[in-house]
Amino acid sequence: MRKKKEIRTYIGQHFQTMTSDEREKRGRLLHEELYSDKIWKDAGVIATTIDTYREVPTRDLIERAWAENKQVVIPKTEVKSHALMFYSLSSFSKLKQMGHGLLEPDPARCAFVPEDELDLVIVPGVAFNVAGYRIGFGGGYYDRFLGCYKGPTVSFAFSFQMFSRLPIESHDIPVQRIVAENP
Repeated sequence: MRKKKEIRTYIGQHFQTMTSDEREKRGRLLHEELYSDKIWKDAGVIATTIDTYREVPTRDLIERAWAENKQVVIPKTEVKSHALMFYSLSSFSKLKQMGHGLLEPDPARCAFVPEDELDLVIVPGVAFNVAGYRIGFGGGYYDRFLGCYKGPTVSFAFSFQMFSRLPIESHDIPVQRIVAENP
């Protein structure tokens, strides 16, 4: 079985071969599957991230949520505590550039939203298996968060991000659903 670092490198190489148009098109197809699901329809407050080039895109999903009058919340990482703090986002202009190319909400311009108000959390990741386990980006932020959060969780995965087996550790928490491309 591959190690997490090897898997992250392998997936990163796959993303580098994709054009942004291909990534957007394939991402929209995954989003469409979620839009028809009851968990999307019932969710009034949706947490997601602002994607980087190494992830399934999220901007179209965010714009769709806004168009449906859903509240979109974006996490801000608290480095010292390794916690996620969620802030309401009403415009992409309220984001600020952080390290590693990440965009996060500007707390001075976005309202804090407690995690118990989240109706659906879209969890980012690098690699996934069918049981919902994931390899993240290495900070452990989402595993800590998912240990306490009890609401619906979903992740998106391109076909090359799906694995039959992943290295799983005792602190890893699976997501409830993976919306993945067919191989």
